[in-house]
Amino acid sequence: MDTNDRLITAVQLATRKLASTGTFNDLMKDVLAICVEAVGASGGTIYLHDPDTHRLKFQHVFPEEVADKLPVKDIPEDFGTAGRAFCNRQTVCREFPEKPVSDWNDFERATGVAVRSIVATPLMMENETPIGVVQLLNKDTGIFSDTDCAVLDTVAAVATMAYLNFRLTDEMTRASTLLGMGKVSHDIGNLAASLYATLSFSDMAMHGLKDHLMKGHPDKTVTMYVETLEPTFGDLKLSVDRIVGYSRLISDMSAGRQLRPDKCLGPLAETIYNSAAYLEADGRSQHVALRYEIDQNAPPTLHDELYIFRIVQNLVGNAIKAVRETIPDDAHAMGETEEGEAIYGEVVVRYTFTGQNHVIEVHDTGPGMTRETADRILSGNARSQWEKAGGSGWGTKIVLELTATHDGLVSIDSELGKGTTFRVCLPHNAG
Repeated sequence: MDTNDRLITAVQLATRKLASTGTFNDLMKDVLAICVEAVGASGGTIYLHDPDTHRLKFQHVFPEEVADKLPVKDIPEDFGTAGRAFCNRQTVCREFPEKPVSDWNDFERATGVAVRSIVATPLMMENETPIGVVQLLNKDTGIFSDTDCAVLDTVAAVATMAYLNFRLTDEMTRASTLLGMGKVSHDIGNLAASLYATLSFSDMAMHGLKDHLMKGHPDKTVTMYVETLEPTFGDLKLSVDRIVGYSRLISDMSAGRQLRPDKCLGPLAETIYNSAAYLEADGRSQHVALRYEIDQNAPPTLHDELYIFRIVQNLVGNAIKAVRETIPDDAHAMGETEEGEAIYGEVVVRYTFTGQNHVIEVHDTGPGMTRETADRILSGNARSQWEKAGGSGWGTKIVLELTATHDGLVSIDSELGKGTTFRVCLPHNAG
């Protein structure tokens, strides 16, 4: 097959497969697979460039079973053959003479693969900055040729266009979602405000009825009902207050308006507990238990009660989704235990005061995540990774922005197979 035929075949394959890709992860995997197949390589790696850290971030390797053997994954943007291809914005080919096992480098010793040849191609379109690099190893027959380089250059350009199109579509979807959320939140806020007015009038009527009854000799049953309804009105008004406040918060965020926290001096413990407790029933229905380790003696600090409420609820809600990933799909069919709903995992809500900071932690026994995934979450650009409960990633972005209004920081400790801890650290502010 001549150069033109190979180019046409590779571009057709790339266009067909990349146009049908549904997720970012699949897109990167397909790009690597297409490149390996197009030039007959025995394996390879694909990286994306992170301009903030000036590193090439590992995405996928082929064969996939090699991933756990790699001695390093992310590399400096100017490191090795991949770095040279990225910095010079052109495909680089290298050949290596046969050498004894004693002279193998770290990669060769870790994977058991002797490197005979390498070709690295920047993922870029003409006259544009590369977005990453594809690096391939060991052509199955012979060495990488000029034809292979021409094929890879073309496939890389098509892949880059597919990637940029994916990003553009994703950003448009997010923008459309935010606009819709803003409009819905505005409408919900108006409805809730109307409901609040009705509750306020009903509360006044309830107090009038109570005063009237107290002047006579009311029936004990009537008195009991009145005393039961009175705190209920208080709880309803508080809930509606939160709905109104949260709808305005979402409306402001979706419109790009600066957030305006209403900070008051007070303890955090009760707010943290109450916000998580709202999700206990949902957790039990998902076979997830909530447990609390809350310092009730922590000193009061300036904070917006609604913001703290939302931070904790979003983190606990996400933690329940994470644990759900580890629960058998047929768990509901197993029925209840003598103690109630069968429990397969837990979420722990912790709150401590260190002397300088108020620290809120939400730990789950879910599947955990990689450092790369955690970094994407902390950047505010990640969508939900859980298959059983999809999401836009908007909830985590809210946590990041609300924490920032209190000069706080969000961090993540996680390990695959061992769960995840989200930590919100707020500096103490006594006013």
